[in-house]
Amino acid sequence: MNVCLPKELEEFVLREVAGGEYPDANAVVAEALIELQSKATDETLPLWTRPLPNGNCPPELKALLLEAVNGPHHPMPEDYFDRLRERVRTSGAK
Repeated sequence: MNVCLPKELEEFVLREVAGGEYPDANAVVAEALIELQSKATDETLPLWTRPLPNGNCPPELKALLLEAVNGPHHPMPEDYFDRLRERVRTSGAK
């Protein structure tokens, strides 16, 4: 299998190999894929941090999104964000 990487990722892989932790580029990519695979199946991670398998949402996230889309909608007042910005400014939040 051959994989084409963007220049930035290729340079990263080469730096990892040059750093001595990995014997070659294959080892860097293999470890990255193992990490990605473990995250995809780690149900303790929040839904939004898990990789999307085959570009599909995890079923739990899909159910939440569908519930939100199909639920009641209430238009926001036009000045909602202006009032929110003002609250943040006056609260001293940085």
